[in-house]
Amino acid sequence: MQDEFDFDKYPNVAGHRGVRMIAIELESVFPDGLTGTELALRLKKNILTIRPRTTEMKLLGIIMDTEKTKKNDAGKPEIIYKLRALEVMDYYGIKKQDKK
Repeated sequence: MQDEFDFDKYPNVAGHRGVRMIAIELESVFPDGLTGTELALRLKKNILTIRPRTTEMKLLGIIMDTEKTKKNDAGKPEIIYKLRALEVMDYYGIKKQDKK
């Protein structure tokens, strides 16, 4: 049925590849964190690709706002995100080889 809604598929669950890439980058600096701009630079992606993923991941509980900020190149404060715990990698089945 076309009107049925599947709660087990994207966008209701993290399914975008960017989620895995971000998680892997945050795992590499755990227990520290990174800003969206830092993630974008490390992943060679546009910040506009990263921001929606960090929002998804925060809502899902994969990452958390450290309540700290760091100024970006424009002098604006950016939230520093970090993995909630290393165990979320296993819980969501995220492995280093998923990074492309």
